[in-house]
Amino acid sequence: MMINTEYFILIAAVMVVASIFLYGKSLSVNTTKLLNAFSAAFLIAICFTEILPESYKVNIEYTGIFVIVGFLLQLVLGVFSGGIEHGHSHQHKHGIPYAILFSLGAHAFIEGMPLNAHTHAAHESLHHALITGILIHNVPITIVLTSMLKHSGISNFKTLVILFIFSLLSPLGAAAANIIFISPENLAIPLALVAGILLHISTTILFESNVDHRFNFYKMIAIIIGAGIAVLNFLLH
Repeated sequence: MMINTEYFILIAAVMVVASIFLYGKSLSVNTTKLLNAFSAAFLIAICFTEILPESYKVNIEYTGIFVIVGFLLQLVLGVFSGGIEHGHSHQHKHGIPYAILFSLGAHAFIEGMPLNAHTHAAHESLHHALITGILIHNVPITIVLTSMLKHSGISNFKTLVILFIFSLLSPLGAAAANIIFISPENLAIPLALVAGILLHISTTILFESNVDHRFNFYKMIAIIIGAGIAVLNFLLH
């Protein structure tokens, strides 16, 4: 029941954020960058404290290979999505951007695959870190995607339907992984893939948000808070 509630929260969060920015005001560019920096720091921290250690614990031999595969996979997906996962905003032509939606859908589906890892590895901390990471990461994605669809001439109803389908994909990825990756050894594959994907996204966000390599105090605070929350969550479990 707890797991179902957490999946409901993932879905509801996307829909709430989409509705706010569909019918209300958009965030400023600087605020969006700070939100991206916060989410990137959190993601990279849970990669090193939760996902990679658990993956190596389950299967030490092939984890590194699948981390590289995940990194390269996100590189390809980013070509079709235009980097929306990194917080890139786009003005799209009128009509539904199918390539972008397919890429984001694949990203969300794969990202959700290790969500039930604790049922095999008995590691609640990993589960909570993944749920929180996806939740935080989905906020800037939802903001950018909603804005893009809104300016593409797509109706509000269709936009909400698209965002609803997007919100379902991570829970569906978790359900699919339960069927495909039955043994604990195989579970290392989605864990490592997601680690590679999140490392690509988080490092890209952090590097791209550093304009002209200048020190940004507020960005640094956002990074410290994001990484700090992830590390604190790890230490308290």
